Amino acid sequence: MGFRVGALTNHSYKIGDTLLWDGPVCRPEVKPPAGNIRSIGYFNCDNLRCSTWSDCFPDVQQVVVVVENNVLVAVELHKLLDEVEQFQILEVS
Repeated sequence: MGFRVGALTNHSYKIGDTLLWDGPVCRPEVKPPAGNIRSIGYFNCDNLRCSTWSDCFPDVQQVVVVVENNVLVAVELHKLLDEVEQFQILEVS
């Protein structure tokens, strides 16, 4: 699954990991005071037979990535509207 929050360094996170903020590019630019973020993420498909990630996940392609106190706590399956900006940050506090 891909998302763009914290230092954009192509780091592989697991639930319970603390987000990194020491990189040349961060999103948002400054770590939120409380470290809480909700953002859009997308499924990645590792199946070489698929031409796109939507081949394997046609119904649920977007997720909401939940970060609390700077820790990745959840990835919630979510069907969102097509009007959502790619990797949109939904909430910051």
